[in-house]
Amino acid sequence: MIRCPSAACKSVNVVDLPHYWQSLPNESPLKTRYAPPDVPGTGGCLAALATTAVGVFIMVRSDAIWTGLLIAATGLLAGLLIRHNIQRAEARLDEWNNLLLCLACTGKF
Repeated sequence: MIRCPSAACKSVNVVDLPHYWQSLPNESPLKTRYAPPDVPGTGGCLAALATTAVGVFIMVRSDAIWTGLLIAATGLLAGLLIRHNIQRAEARLDEWNNLLLCLACTGKF
């Protein structure tokens, strides 16, 4: 039996947050309150990869080596930042998947 860790509550009315969220009807205001965090798609990674490819193409096919290098570096940096943001969002989602909810005091732990 799991008890709420709140010193004021100590209720045993504790549920798994993802399971509770899935059981809520769609019209419930709690559905948005307890919703999982959003994880961005990978479309931005494809755009960053395309930018890098364009930069490399410019370096190889023209005399604008510095311009191509700048574009390729920008694409690589954007790709790294996008991937970092996706990893942080996935970590928040993993954390949400392991949360418990006290139905008495509505505390998450």
